Amino acid sequence: MHLRRDRDPKIRRAKIADAKRKGLTIACEVCGFNFARTYGTRGTDYIECHHRTPLHVSGPTQTKLEDLALICSNCHRMIHRAKPWLTMEELCSIVKP
Repeated sequence: MHLRRDRDPKIRRAKIADAKRKGLTIACEVCGFNFARTYGTRGTDYIECHHRTPLHVSGPTQTKLEDLALICSNCHRMIHRAKPWLTMEELCSIVKP
């Protein structure tokens, strides 16, 4: 037996919808990459969601929209590339503008 957490795809859709309601562009919060600008309609609303506080740190919790960040695949991989994981702020400080 083991403990497993399932990610709910509905929360990702809700995060994207919330950003759109606020008039925000669906783009990476770290580097600004916009899939729709690069890939056209194929890239529309394509983005990953990242838990600002890792689930292994927060423990059992109900995820809120403000707990999540919209980031591109590359930035998401860089955060999780090595332990200890980078925070969003740490990655932002090393990304070249």
